[in-house]
Amino acid sequence: MIENVFVIEGDAGNKEEALMLTFQKLYGEGCVENSFYEGCIQREKKFPTGLETEIPVAIPHTDSIHVKSPAVCVLKLKRPVAFSLMEDDSRQIKVDFVFNMALKSNDDQLGMLNKIIGTVQNGEFLQKAKTMSCEELEAVLGSEWIK
Repeated sequence: MIENVFVIEGDAGNKEEALMLTFQKLYGEGCVENSFYEGCIQREKKFPTGLETEIPVAIPHTDSIHVKSPAVCVLKLKRPVAFSLMEDDSRQIKVDFVFNMALKSNDDQLGMLNKIIGTVQNGEFLQKAKTMSCEELEAVLGSEWIK
């Protein structure tokens, strides 16, 4: 399903900047095409990805044509950023984490989404994740998501 999990920490003023941080990591690692960022922006406009979990998150992604090798980039935000809610795009929620999925096959989307949702529904884990180093969180998520 995925080959790599990357965890980064960053500061963004809005969702576009947050998406750019995840894109830069995925692009720098050779996982995505240059078009991946714009694909995420366009998809986010049509299908918002903010989730009102105990610790709010966003799970953006785009079509597989923008992906070279499957990966997820998790962004730990230094301060929350507003994303529109998945279930009600007229409302926004400030998220602490962005889980940007770069999937090679559209068929993998549901399976990976289920794994991420399973993780983000665990508020206790996300609270710990806020204080973990990027390397620690990368190791934990990698051991759970890469099979």
